[in-house]
Amino acid sequence: MARLSRSWAAANSCTAPRGTLFLNGDAGSPADGSTRDYIHPGADVITQGTWNTYVYSSTSRDYVRIHVTPANASQGLWWDVEFSTRALGTPLAVRTYTNAQRAPFAAPGYPGLSISGDGRGCNTLAGEFQIHDIAWDSVGLLKLSASFLQRCEAGNAVLRGMVAYERP
Repeated sequence: MARLSRSWAAANSCTAPRGTLFLNGDAGSPADGSTRDYIHPGADVITQGTWNTYVYSSTSRDYVRIHVTPANASQGLWWDVEFSTRALGTPLAVRTYTNAQRAPFAAPGYPGLSISGDGRGCNTLAGEFQIHDIAWDSVGLLKLSASFLQRCEAGNAVLRGMVAYERP
C-alpha cells in the first residue's frame, strides 16, 4: 500500500466552525490526463443539514461515524465520515494517523478511514487523518475536529477534507 504524505493532515488544521463538512476531491482533467476522485470530484462546504453520529462503544472510544444529510441536495444526498482505531487497540486521540485502511476492514495495526456518500465508496483505500480535537462523555461523542486524505483503489486521485462536529 502506498504511503501518503505525512505532512498533509498535520499541515491542514481544522479551524472551521462546528457543524462543517468540507470535501475537496480531485476534479481531473482530460488535458493533462489526471483522474477525478470517484467519491466527490470538486469542492463543497456543507454547513446546513442534519448531523447524526454513531459510535461503536461509548467506553472503547475507538470508532466514530458522522452521517451528514445536506439541506442543499446539490451537495449530495448524504455523506458518511468514519474514523477508527479499533485495529490499533487504542481510543481515538489527538494525533495524526497514517497508512489508514478502509474502516471497518482495517488489518491489525492499522487505523481505519472511510469517506463515502451518495452510494459511492471505496473498496480499498489508502489514507491518513488527523484528529485535532475530540471529546467524549457518557452518552458518546461530544465533539470532533479532524482532517483527512483518502485515495480509492490505490489510485492517484485524492479526496481531501475536514469535519468539525459538536453535539447540540
